[in-house]
Amino acid sequence: MTDYAVAIVLPDNASTYQFYSTMKNSYDQLGVSASAIVERDDQGAVRVTEGDDTVTGEGIVGGSLLGLLVGVLGGPLGMLLGASVGAAGGAVFDAARVDTADDAITEFAGLVPAGRNAIIAETVESSTVALDAVVKDAGGTIVRRPIAEIVAEIEAQQQAVADAADAARDALREQRKQERHEKIEERIDALKARFSRNK
Repeated sequence: MTDYAVAIVLPDNASTYQFYSTMKNSYDQLGVSASAIVERDDQGAVRVTEGDDTVTGEGIVGGSLLGLLVGVLGGPLGMLLGASVGAAGGAVFDAARVDTADDAITEFAGLVPAGRNAIIAETVESSTVALDAVVKDAGGTIVRRPIAEIVAEIEAQQQAVADAADAARDALREQRKQERHEKIEERIDALKARFSRNK
């Protein structure tokens, strides 16, 4: 059995809701453990319009895997800089900045164009055949990546963000040190000028 992050894109928004309703009744047969519908608005923000989490029974919460998946769709920088998931009625994520790198996060983030929606899900599958078949029959497209791969990429991005923040702090500290040194030099020069005038 493998844990996957899954994104399903149907031909139109209405088809997404119809497929989502059908899929919820077949979770066990399809290996789905949690799912949600996300929608991207014209400004690029992603919000959850419908969702559940059958593992915890608590809906979509900040610490859930679906929360992580929504963050992935919303854009890695927005998520890493503190976006969190609220109830299905609608947390919003900044999707304006998405890397162009060839990675799982970018692939997921690029699936939902403005004005469209998609289903995201967590699956535990020994075979991907069943879910692939129902998505194909509905005229949809499915993208599946191992959860471990997504988590590893997010950890790497978090480290990169932390490293960049450290470098920025170091540069600012050095700049302030240089500015203080320059101000002291200016004050010394001013004192020297006054001293030479008073001679």
